[in-house]
Amino acid sequence: MKIRILFFALWITTIGFSQSTINSFYGDNNTNFLMLTSGTPLDHSPAGPNQTWNFNQMISLGSSVHTYASPSVQELATYPGTTTNIISANTQGANVATGYLYTKNVGGVVSITGLNTTGLNANFVTNNATIGTFPMNYGYTTTDSNVAGNYTYTTYSGTFTGTLTTTVDSYGTLTLNDAGNGGYSGNVTRMKNVLSLTLNYGFIPNVGTVVQTSYSYFDPNISTTDYVFRSVSTTSVIPLMSINQTDAVIEKIHTTPLSVDNQNFGNALWIINPVTTSLEINSNYAIENATISITDVSGKTVFTSTDQNINGSIEIPLNLSNGVYFLTIKNEKESITKKIVKG
Repeated sequence: MKIRILFFALWITTIGFSQSTINSFYGDNNTNFLMLTSGTPLDHSPAGPNQTWNFNQMISLGSSVHTYASPSVQELATYPGTTTNIISANTQGANVATGYLYTKNVGGVVSITGLNTTGLNANFVTNNATIGTFPMNYGYTTTDSNVAGNYTYTTYSGTFTGTLTTTVDSYGTLTLNDAGNGGYSGNVTRMKNVLSLTLNYGFIPNVGTVVQTSYSYFDPNISTTDYVFRSVSTTSVIPLMSINQTDAVIEKIHTTPLSVDNQNFGNALWIINPVTTSLEINSNYAIENATISITDVSGKTVFTSTDQNINGSIEIPLNLSNGVYFLTIKNEKESITKKIVKG
């Protein structure tokens, strides 16, 4: 059971080694991240001012792109009060998984209204999970102890209650090894989120628990709108469903310039939206032996083309229904996913 409730935040302004201010919860649209794993467990225990974190066994797994969108009429009906849908498209090899985090922002108070990922739908309709009030500074902490709603996981469904605690708990120096795609060392401020849920199944109370802990590190010298590094650990213990496991998601913002032989697709590729009868892909350098694939919002692959050479501009005829899709271009050196709109 891979429950991945994603937290996103935006940090702005820092001076030297000092802590920075969180002005908003939302980052830049279509930001690209590397998906990573670690050869050893990450030690996030240092907290407070002037801390040091050294994560030197990072390994690249794939890529992720975060897109922000207004909720549809159907989404508003399902997750009342939603103002922003955060879409995360994750690519590992040939697999593309798409998740949706529904949020509400009223006067700077940001809450989670819903979550929809593969096999899991969590609706915080009874009591939204309040992340906190923005802007935030080091030392900020808040706990929402009235989180409640309903869930569906495969053939199981029921209700949940729980708490969400948000803390801007530390700042200091973060160092990452190159992970095969460029290292990082800089001054960061950290946000910690802990979501703890108790699940009920039908009339059976407390059939299991889900605890998710998220650490997000921000450096406005790298990005004024997104975290530079994030680690999310989810522990699910649900005997009724024969589940007892911990899942991890690790992301690093993709900012490293690559060589001529291995350049950053994110900086070199752009597309023309909206798409009509054909998709135009533009590149400022030659990309050889690329695979181009398109998935719909449910994660279903609706178009694939292999052994493509992109040099300058190419057009690909498309016969798709109007709507939102995700375009992935990759070869043996690089991969990127971008949102396209067929209209």
